[in-house]
Amino acid sequence: MAVTYTGQSTIKGPNLVPVLQEIFHENKTIANNWVTFNDDMKEGTIITTSSVGATAQAYTGNALTPSNSIQITDRVVSLTKLEYREDFLEEAIRAGRFNQSMKKGAWEIESNEFNTKVLGMFAPKISADSERLFWGGITAGTKTAIAGLTPGAGQGSITAGTQTAVAGITAGLVDGIFTKALYDNGALGQYIKVTGTTVTSGNIATELSKIFAALPIEMLEDSSDPVFIYCPLAWKQLCYNANNTVGAAQQINFVIEGNNFATSRVFYNGLELVFVPTPLNTLAYAHRASRVMWNSDSHTDISKIVIDKKQADADVKFIRAIYTIQAHIADANKGVLYGG
Repeated sequence: MAVTYTGQSTIKGPNLVPVLQEIFHENKTIANNWVTFNDDMKEGTIITTSSVGATAQAYTGNALTPSNSIQITDRVVSLTKLEYREDFLEEAIRAGRFNQSMKKGAWEIESNEFNTKVLGMFAPKISADSERLFWGGITAGTKTAIAGLTPGAGQGSITAGTQTAVAGITAGLVDGIFTKALYDNGALGQYIKVTGTTVTSGNIATELSKIFAALPIEMLEDSSDPVFIYCPLAWKQLCYNANNTVGAAQQINFVIEGNNFATSRVFYNGLELVFVPTPLNTLAYAHRASRVMWNSDSHTDISKIVIDKKQADADVKFIRAIYTIQAHIADANKGVLYGG
């Protein structure tokens, strides 16, 4: 990431946009367009989703009797502000290769090249952590709320096993997508429930067939708005193993594009499986990419990256990155949560 500066460097506002976007695009979730990335989302913005029905009825000539419904849902964007900070001292690298970009003199220990390297190393770490928070984050308040739900086996209730597993997750700063699917807006999430089990290479195709079968048909038939199945990272290996079972029972359940495991794409019944840092290996989620949203605001001074001295009479510097994030699911009642 080419950022060269002299003295204090503060990147914010319009100048921050390409830098912060490049940081976010270090992760596969945004780089591969697995979700909708809204990077100019202001605090208090209203996200509206709507649906209508269309049911024919016999003509009578009499006064109209409604046979359809119009549903409109407004949700207010509430961004969480996060920061990352590290300290470093350039004196430690004065005797090495980076001294080539330092000015002559004992006072001169600043290396533009090293500053660029620091930011270049810092960026992927921020990106990976933000991706982990986006998918698997959960706050203490939401953990408490989920613990207070009444578990059950049917639709409209959380399974007892998942409720117990959630209690074991370490609480953090934001609620991620899987948390929002389970619990959102002060109540159990409006997800289509598919009861889960321990997933292995021997049953992963069977379990994915349950997710596929539960998806609303209108979503599957809409080629303009793809549906992804968001799976735990470990499930990719299971898909490979399921395709390579030795013996008479061998079946090719998954279409795999590419020979490199790290970059290959996996499909089941025409839907792409994408592998993300889920909070639990027992959960998977299927929805349209347009309805799974990563909201942030990199266009204002709320988000910024600063590199500067910690104090005027010392040479220790800090690098500080600040940004906002919110995970949001629109049309949550159309999403399928495996293991919910």
